[in-house]
Amino acid sequence: MYFLEVLQTICILSIVFYDSVIYNTSMTDNNYLKNLLGACATTIASNIEMEVAELDGRSLSHEAALVAINNHPNDGIEMLSKVLGLTHSGSVRLVNNLVHDGFVDRHRSKIDARAVVLCVTDAGRDRANKILLAREKITSSILDILGENEKETIVPILEKILSSMTDNVVEARRICRFCDEGVCRKAGCPVEIATIIKA
Repeated sequence: MYFLEVLQTICILSIVFYDSVIYNTSMTDNNYLKNLLGACATTIASNIEMEVAELDGRSLSHEAALVAINNHPNDGIEMLSKVLGLTHSGSVRLVNNLVHDGFVDRHRSKIDARAVVLCVTDAGRDRANKILLAREKITSSILDILGENEKETIVPILEKILSSMTDNVVEARRICRFCDEGVCRKAGCPVEIATIIKA
């Protein structure tokens, strides 16, 4: 039985049980499914955050910035600020820390000599890979409980959800700020595709 069919069956049985015993909830009520989705999303995000923090206790913004710069070299601080939801001054302080740590270099843009762009150093690339492996440890532990058919079923559902959540480049970068984009680019990233379609 596919993952969503199992999930739906569990939802229906739970609703029926609690309806008859405690809550008097309608069979068509989606509240239980909403709770399951919310709890799943919250737990995955929290577990990734804890796993990344285990690396050495740097802030999540620090680590997200490093992965974002690794994925999109030659972007400026302005884009990074939008992606991370930080003020310009906050982003400048963050980049200063990354430069001080030896993870990021600043360069003059080849397109606009007045602009400064960001690139990871070799140490920064190694660090970004460690962050991605920490995230992968959590996502792999979840996928390991699913069968191959369930994995195949859930892929288009996740693609549809992510596509619907993406309206522009900044949103796309924000969604993918902890992604190994090299993997998705080969597969056809639904987030990047959505930005092209909706542009």
